[in-house]
Amino acid sequence: GRHCGWIAADASMAARHVDVCLLPEMNISLSKLLDYVASVMQKKKHAVVVVAEGCGDTIVQGSGETDAGGNKKLADVGPFLKDEITRHCKGLGIPLTIKYIDPT
Repeated sequence: GRHCGWIAADASMAARHVDVCLLPEMNISLSKLLDYVASVMQKKKHAVVVVAEGCGDTIVQGSGETDAGGNKKLADVGPFLKDEITRHCKGLGIPLTIKYIDPT
């Protein structure tokens, strides 16, 4: 389901070049995540971050609304993390551009 990160985990293991894979089953500290991404950027000059859709209910809270089928609408975690990573790295003077790929 949407609250399970197995597709993101399997894809990350298959790709073998993912630096961070975020799953809804994890307790995620946003500040630790941002610091880690910044350290990877400083060392490698690039980072690949994979985020499972279900993190739209763990990292950032949704509105609580439901769709026509009665399913809880999840917050769009991708753009949220893109903005947070950009803000954090720019604040540390780390140059970056983010290529965000939305699979929908």
